[in-house]
Amino acid sequence: MNEVVRIFLIVAITLGSIPLAPGKELDRAKVEFAVQDKLLNEIYQDLRKTLPADLFAKVREDQRRWIGYRDYISSAESKRLQKNPEDDPDYWTSAALMTVNRITWLKGWKGAGAPPSRGIPGKWDGIYRDSYGGELQIVERGGKLYFSLVVVRGPTFHSGACDGQAEVNGSMARFSVRYSPDEAPAWLTFLNNRQGDGRIEVIGENTGFFHGARAYFQGHYLRVQTLQPQDLEKLLKGSSEGGTTGE
Repeated sequence: MNEVVRIFLIVAITLGSIPLAPGKELDRAKVEFAVQDKLLNEIYQDLRKTLPADLFAKVREDQRRWIGYRDYISSAESKRLQKNPEDDPDYWTSAALMTVNRITWLKGWKGAGAPPSRGIPGKWDGIYRDSYGGELQIVERGGKLYFSLVVVRGPTFHSGACDGQAEVNGSMARFSVRYSPDEAPAWLTFLNNRQGDGRIEVIGENTGFFHGARAYFQGHYLRVQTLQPQDLEKLLKGSSEGGTTGE
């Protein structure tokens, strides 16, 4: 199962689980969040010491944005039910799970700048995340970029998915498909390491066929792990069979 989808499913299942005694459930959720948040801060401080200043500046800017995003996502259901988020175990549980996912993303910066230089085979290969509900699996073979892009966005969990083959031209690749003669084609453009930080920037145009109204593919995706053989086989097969849609 795609890791992004798995994380959001865990959040959804947890929010609907059978509660413990209110006080104990709240205390347990707060403790779990505190553990994960402490680990997050430790990794962040390590990056402050070890990353080049220009790379850490990007991490710092995104971290500030993400902290607000975490609170927005985690508190949405509490606010909808007119609860005080800090008194709601589900708020802390959601924040803890999002923090676990963020930790994986921050660790990916340890390898920032490590991907092979442009033009070397394999420079695209890997699993990338944007830390806002988007995951990109990608591999280059024979001048083709086989990819699977899955997103789950916002507190309403609007989703999207697209699999396919993109044409590669140096550090750029483009996927194009037309599903109706009356509409403009859908484009996905992939820009590899254009900012020197190892990330892939995804730009979408006319991609609504592939995702829900509040979902989107755009973002900067950081490599967080390599593709395992079974994932690679599935990716090559799935990308050859065409695109998929979201809700």
